[in-house]
Amino acid sequence: MGALASRPPAPGFRKGVWYDHDGRVDRSVYDDLREGAHPRRPLDRRVPLAEAAHPGYDGYWEDEVVMVFVPDKPCAAEHLLVVPRDNALRNVRSLTPAHAPLLEHMREVARVQLLARVGRADSPAHGDGRFEYSYHVPPFNSIDHLHLHAFALPFDSLARRFKYLPHTPWCVAHDRLVASLRARGDDLAQKLR
Repeated sequence: MGALASRPPAPGFRKGVWYDHDGRVDRSVYDDLREGAHPRRPLDRRVPLAEAAHPGYDGYWEDEVVMVFVPDKPCAAEHLLVVPRDNALRNVRSLTPAHAPLLEHMREVARVQLLARVGRADSPAHGDGRFEYSYHVPPFNSIDHLHLHAFALPFDSLARRFKYLPHTPWCVAHDRLVASLRARGDDLAQKLR
């Protein structure tokens, strides 16, 4: 017998995502945030990301492709999440070589937004400029909607550093992910299993 085919998720809410009866993503918690339905981040409190106070529950930025915000529990001098507006991308295992330009856009947006935040005199990373970009690998991802973690170093603690340590079974660096997609042209799901 051949390998078992993976079944689509059952309908319901898991890992921050609502699935329909066909196992497709209906919406995610990030959709709530974008629409202002997140209870701690209503639209009337939203301010530009570069102006938001650290840890900044209100800071938000978006373009046609991605949204960027400070997570509920930032763990570095500056910590941003960059999330594609397309919620069908569940995690790094759902990526193909065609997604490399999206990932590059996500990283560039993160870089620009981190530079704006680090440039503020009240930033804990003011003037430092050491950045890292990474993705969690399933099953270690907390939300099944692809998102990039962008950091201006240092981390708040060794434990938090460990959680986002690239080149581990639970976390992959942005550059390694994109290089893998471009160089091999194969589905990353094969490489990360």
